[in-house]
This record gives sequence, C-alpha cells and structure tokens, in this order.
Amino acid sequence: MKGFLYGQTEYNILASANRLEAYIDYAKDNGFDYISITDRNMYGVYKFFSYAKKKGIKPIIGLEYSFNFGDVKTSNVLLYAKDEIGYKNLLKISSLKANSNIDTLDDIKPYLDGILMIFVFNNSILEELLVAKEYNLLNDSLNVIKNYTGYIGISNTNYPFKDELNKEIENYASSFNIICLPIHKCCYLKKDEYKIYETLRRIDGENVSVGANDYSFITNPVDCKELDNIINNINYDIYGSKPMLPKFPCEGNDSKEYLKSLCNKGLSRRLSLNRIDKNKYPVYYNRLEYELGVISKMGYDDYFLIVWDFIRYAKKNDILVGPGRGSAAGSLVGYSLGITDIDPIRYNLLFERFLNPERVTMPDIDTDFPDDRRDDVIKYVKEKYGPLHVCSISTFGTFKLKSSIKDVARVCNVDVERANKIVDMVEKYGYDYLLNQYIDTDYELYEFLRVAKGLENLPRHISTHAAGIIISDKELNELVPLAKGVNDLYQSQFEAHDLEEIGLLKMDFLGLSNLTMIDGMMKDINMSINDLRNIPLNDPKVYRMLSNGDTLGIFQLESRGIRDVLMKLKPNNIMDLVATLALYRPGPMDNIPEFIRAKHEGNINYLHKDLEPILRETYGVIVYQEQIMQIARKFAGFSLGEADILRRAISKKDSSKLDEIKEDFIKRSIKLGYDVNIATQIYELIYKFANYGFNKSHSVAYAYVSYQMAYLKANHFGEFMGNILNNVVSDSKTLYSYIKYAKERGLKVFKPNINISTNKFKMTKEGLFIPFNAIYSLGGQVTAKLLESRDKPFISYDDFRERTPFLNSDQITALIFSGALDMFGKSKKSMCENTNEKDQTFLKYINSKETEEYSFDYLSQMEKKYLGFNLEYNAFRNKNDIIKKYQLLPLSKAKVGQRIRTLVIFTKVTDKNTKKSDKMIVGNMEDDEISYRFIIFPSDLKNIKIKLECDKLYSVFGFLKDEEGNKTFVINDLFEIKG
Repeated sequence: MKGFLYGQTEYNILASANRLEAYIDYAKDNGFDYISITDRNMYGVYKFFSYAKKKGIKPIIGLEYSFNFGDVKTSNVLLYAKDEIGYKNLLKISSLKANSNIDTLDDIKPYLDGILMIFVFNNSILEELLVAKEYNLLNDSLNVIKNYTGYIGISNTNYPFKDELNKEIENYASSFNIICLPIHKCCYLKKDEYKIYETLRRIDGENVSVGANDYSFITNPVDCKELDNIINNINYDIYGSKPMLPKFPCEGNDSKEYLKSLCNKGLSRRLSLNRIDKNKYPVYYNRLEYELGVISKMGYDDYFLIVWDFIRYAKKNDILVGPGRGSAAGSLVGYSLGITDIDPIRYNLLFERFLNPERVTMPDIDTDFPDDRRDDVIKYVKEKYGPLHVCSISTFGTFKLKSSIKDVARVCNVDVERANKIVDMVEKYGYDYLLNQYIDTDYELYEFLRVAKGLENLPRHISTHAAGIIISDKELNELVPLAKGVNDLYQSQFEAHDLEEIGLLKMDFLGLSNLTMIDGMMKDINMSINDLRNIPLNDPKVYRMLSNGDTLGIFQLESRGIRDVLMKLKPNNIMDLVATLALYRPGPMDNIPEFIRAKHEGNINYLHKDLEPILRETYGVIVYQEQIMQIARKFAGFSLGEADILRRAISKKDSSKLDEIKEDFIKRSIKLGYDVNIATQIYELIYKFANYGFNKSHSVAYAYVSYQMAYLKANHFGEFMGNILNNVVSDSKTLYSYIKYAKERGLKVFKPNINISTNKFKMTKEGLFIPFNAIYSLGGQVTAKLLESRDKPFISYDDFRERTPFLNSDQITALIFSGALDMFGKSKKSMCENTNEKDQTFLKYINSKETEEYSFDYLSQMEKKYLGFNLEYNAFRNKNDIIKKYQLLPLSKAKVGQRIRTLVIFTKVTDKNTKKSDKMIVGNMEDDEISYRFIIFPSDLKNIKIKLECDKLYSVFGFLKDEEGNKTFVINDLFEIKG
C-alpha cells in the first residue's frame, strides 16, 4: 500500500505549509492508498477525514504528542486511532493536552485503548542517545517503548546521511522485539516550498536552518508489509449524519407535551395583553397547532425548550432580550414562548421561511443580548447542562496580504518602509504580475514575494467565534477535541461548519451594543421592559425625526445613504421602516426610487390583480423573500415549503435545476387557470427578485430595535445621548462630535463635576455631565475609588484632598484641568501649586491664598490634554469684542437663504474641481454650538487670497442652503481672526 504516517497540515499552526485540501489532492494525484494527519492538535481532523473520504483515500487520524522521556529530554510519539474507541481516546488526549500541563506517558496511559503508538527516532532523544553511545539510557528508553507495545518510526527516505544510524537502531530495537516502521514527516508539498515552511517556523519564533531536514511530500515512500497490515486493520467511521440534539430536562414531563402546554399558556397571555379580537383566535391557534406539529415531527421540541429556558432566565434576571432576529421571528411558537416579541400573524411572516418540513434543516434561533450581559446567560447555560456539555467554537485568523508581507519582512529583516512599498506594489499589480516581472531581474524580491504569497490564507492564530455556543446531550470530549476557551468555557477545536456537519447544535448568543444602550436608557428613565414593548408604533415625533434624517445613534439608520433614503421616503408607519432596512443593501437598493415614487404618487400597476394583496404593503415592489414564496403559492399552487425551495434554488443559480423548476412552475400555474404568458411573466418576476428579496422576519425584528431607539431619542433625548456618549467615551474625536450634536439639539453638556459626575454620562435637570472615565489618566479602578470616597459631597478642595489620598499628582492635575474641581471656587493655578504637598494641615493655610490664573492658551492646551477636546476653553471663548466689532451672529442662528457673517473654525478642508476643472473648496466648519458642511464656489474663491487651515479662527460671510434636508453653508467671503 502507498502512503506515509507523519503528515502535518496547515492546522498545525505555524508548523506546516501543507494546505489541507491540496495535501490530499496531491496524494490522490500520486496514487496514494492512504494519507495521514498527525498535527499537534486536532483542529483540522474533521475536514481531513471528510475530504479524504470524498477523494477515495483512506484517512489515518493521528496526533503528535510531546513528552518527557524519563529524566532525559522531551521526545515525540505519534498516536493513531485504530478504531472508534481509539478515536474517542485521541479526542480525550488532545483535550487533556490543550487544557492542562501534561507531559508524560503516564498522563495519557488511561486513554491508550485503540491507539497505535509510534515513537519518532530521527531528530529525537533516541537518536541523540544512540549517537552519544548512552546505551544504558537508550536501553531504559527502549524498555519503556516495549512496555507500551510501541513501534519506532524511522524516516528512511530523506536522510541518506543517517542511513547507518537507521540500520543501527533497527538492529538495536529488534533485540527488544520492537518493530521499526518507515514514517516520513511532511510539512510542505514540493521541495521549493521549504522556504515557506522555514518562514512559518521563524514567525513562530523557531530559528530553523534552511534545508536541514527535507519535509517535502514523498511520492514514492518505502514499502513495508508490517505497515500494510497495520493500515488494513485501521477502520472507523467517526461520525454519522444524525443530529445529536440535547434533551431539555422536563422533570418527568414529555418534552412535546410540555412545549405544547407552555405555548398555549403563552399565546393566551399574548392575545389577552394585546387585546386581539377574539374572532381572530382560531387563526392564531390553528397556526400554533401546525407549527407544533412540524416541530415535533422534525424532533425539535427540546430545542425550543432549551431556548425558552435561557431566555426566561435572562428576563427574570433583568437582562434585556432582543425582539428577535433572522427567520425565527416568523415562528408563532417562538412568539408564544417569549423567545421573540414579533407577532408573525400581524406582520404576515411565514414559519416555512424558518423551519421547512420539505427541506429538513436544523432550526436556527439566534438571540441578541446587551453586550455587557451576554456572558451571564452563557454562564447560566453552562451551569445548567454542565461544563462538558457546553463549549465555544474556534475560528482561525489567517495571513492576509498585508500581514503576510509584513511578517515575512520582519523575519527577513526587511525595514518597515520597504515592506510598506511592497504592500503597495502587490495591492496595485497583484502577486502574479510582479512574480513574472522579477523572476529574472531581482531574485531576492522574487523570493520574498513568492514566500509572502505562499503564506496567504494559511491559519495564523486561533480565535473564538463571536457568538456561537455548542450545547450537547453527550459529553463533548466524546465527540470533539476541546481546547481552553474564554470565561471558563471549553472551546471546540473544530470550526462551526464542522460542528454543524457532524450534527451538533450551535446557538448564537449575540452581544448587541445597541441593546446595552437601550437598557441603559430604560434604567435612566425608569422604564420597564413591558413599557418598552408597549410604546406606540405611530408616534409622529419619531417619524418626523426620521423623515428629517436625524438618525445619529439609531441602530441600522446612521449611514449617510440610509438617511438620504429616509428623507426622501418620509416614513409614517413601522412597515415603511421595515422595508427601508430590507431595501438598503447592494442590489435591492436599485428598487428604492420606485418604492419611494409609488409611496408618494400611488398609481401602482400590478402585473396581475392577484399580486395586489401580496405587494400592496410594499407599493407594488417585491421587497421580501416571503413575498416571493407567497407569489409561488398563489400562482402555481406551491406549498410554502416548496416555494422556499424554489426561492433558494433560483438564488443559488443552479442551472441544472432552473429549466426544470421553470417548466414545473408554468405547468402548475396553467393548471390553476392562469394564462401561459402570465405564468411565464410571474416566473420571470420571481427569478428577477429571488436575489433581491430580504428576510422579512429579520427586517421586522430589527426595525423594532431601530424604532425603539428612535422613540427613546425623540422622547428622552438627554438620556438617549448620555448612553450613546457612554458607548464612544474612549474615542475623544467621536465623543466631541457627539457632544457638539447634543448641544446643537439644545442639550446642555457640562464639564465633569467632582460632586455630580459618575463613571457614566449623567443626566440631571440642568443637563448632561461628562463622566470621570472620560478624563485622561483616570481609569476604571480610580473612578470606582473616587465614587466610593464620595459618601457625602466634597465641600472644599481641602476636604477633597483629605478624602482621596489614593490619587496621585497626575490624576489630581487631570481633575483640575478637566474642570471637575471648579466648584471649589479656586483658580486652577492655586490648586496645581498645592498638588504635591504632603502636609494636609499646611494645605489648609496656604490654600486660603488665591493665586492668579494660568493664561487662556495654557488652560485650553491642558483641557484638551485631559479631555481630548475643548469644552470651555475653546477658540470662541472671550471673543465678545470681535463679535461686537464685526457684528457676527452665531452659526446656529443661520437661516436658510439669509446671508450672515459668523465666527467659525474649519475642521476639514478639501480642494475639488468642478466639471469644468475650476477649483473649489469643500469641507466642514463649526463654532462652539453647531457644525455644517461648507462650500466655496470658484467664483467666490478667486477673491479669497488666503490659505484655509484647520483649527484657525475665521470670520465668514455667506448663507445656508438646504437641499432635501442636507444643509450646506455657502461661503462668499472670509478673513482670518488673529490674536
């Protein structure tokens, strides 16, 4: 048989250049019967096993284990699974190795059933002992191998200079009745790839020498009958295809009946609370019965109970839960259980888009939690089902274009400037073009590029899936290899796709910062979760604000493009918002102009009158996938399950099925009485929009989150801005722009105050106070201590100093210049002069003497140093004489069309050319209250002789223009204010 037993893949991270599929393909092309994987971990095992089976090559699964050989140095043993028991033991050994410091053979002794052990000879302690003629130690080592019924592996093929040693160990081993087997370590396919392998090792910190060992793929390995017998006796199929869903502990109840009972109670409560007309009850209960039947038939009762349980835990523990996401929002069972807050009957959402009995797939309920409470829910799940039944999921960071070039540059001692130039070259021309250019003219650069390209997309490091959590009925170390995860969780060594392929249940617990902000706003205004659920969806203030494009801070609606859509659309109901979220994506946005036109003008022409009930809510435009499914049901009699299969087939552009699908659709449509031309046109309509349609269930759910934020902004602006500002507190530039926005909207924003500020923006009757953690050099721990020491208000600077001995001089200075201590009525200079005094008694005397203040420029410089921006000591303070002299009006007083002269600074200045190649200037300008885009047209620019610079003070003359809600200040003239 043809093969070898020491192959390593890209998942042996930074230790092999073998791309897994290319490695197996190469073996297939060279007529191999079997192929091995012996990485130091098991991250690539499932992919390896599946792909080798697909290619018709026998996969041999192994693990390289490093151990201490008695009192001598570390050596390696290759562990191979001979059967299913051996495979499960490999999983346990790999998991144990990844989660604890095991380094002896005794550590793995309990897990050696079904395991073949081959002890590596070349470049190991065995070879060292033989070369050194340390025969006593060598005898001890061979006795250990004999006791474990192990083999010795020798690489006969690629070490001609070690042939004598190989023969010697074979003879020596035979005296112990130990059989030697030919193995070969393979870490790259072709000999010219050794440089890529060498670079990987150097990136990992190993100083390997070029060409010392040949780890290329051996196309003609050594024959060995003993090895053939071993390979023939290795047999296992490690995974079946049946889903391995966990069971929900129902305390003696049948999960099907328990789920049904919960749903009936939950639906009854929902209908009563929402005052649903009792005449509609049959529609709800019939739908519930249908969904429960499908769920039970597909075996997913426990799945829904598991989700219901952890969401119930979250709600009982004051953890806000998103209203839903994805197609799960189309389930009435989900709504009845409280998993979602979207009524699928009210919004005409389809269960079949979520769970389709005609296309059996795993259910997929993803849940949003505030990002600061997500881990609490996961901890509950881990404690309920047990630590070996719950794990996070591995993902792999890979070498990208820039990172591969910079890593190669680092290990090859190429300077940063040169590396950046190479990045620019590759981004501009691509690797292939440059390799052709330099192969004959600059071999050093050619080699550099060849290696960098060879690294691209290889795994570089292991990370954790952002949301995915596995919940298993069986202990996970019986099913998958585990590694150490975050937050005291185990982490699967397999990726999400592998886990789903083998039938394990993945649930996404998503941390949404917008929910954190909503939660904070609710607490600030004493709003309950029920209050939030019951906010009116027809608040005119909300739709007026959205129609004005005033969407800063609102989930999904902040981008300039979607603001333009809202200002043109003028939404006046929740379904307009749902449609906007669905349409504002590449492809579907081509239909936005027609959607807006139809909303405002009416005059909708339907291809057929039977389309009207389906497309009326979207003004005749197909927006949702669910509409496509409904059209297929109406015009061809498809079940909703069949319609979803049709939609998916068209969107995948499966040419082998499309003709058949079209013919079937038209035949069924004609059978229902539609004309062949109409049937064809309707199919073409579906075909056109299959890629454009969006999941309506998801859009409704996220429109709810957007509306909730918009409602809170329109009705509780101060609390809204406080929480938005908390979210950007570490980014001083964004923080300042948001503060400017808040002030433009009439909200007063105050500097920090030692007796009022906290660790978050605080809304009071006076306005919003900047928190301590916005001050540079005051971290979270210092802020916590400061708040703890404020058990009562500080009454003086002396009192403050006496009660805060934990503050160092820099932290006190930061509080002084940020304005937090201004309430004491002392100059900043006098407080700073006493910052370093140790004798507090002495302070009480000298602090009574007031010292003249620092200069305005210095105060401005220091305020910016500690806050990141100027709130009080800005360029506009103390400019009353200039304002009076030039009769300047505040920028906020500018009215559309009215010419004024005002005082501003420019924050962005950009030269542009008109279509006629005339120069004009555009950018942003602001005063201490408001900011606007500005433009200077060529006709005015020719009269302006000075260069515009950012952060300098200018008097500008011009007017405000408004184009569909986009306001721009047109500057006709300006001059710089100096001094």
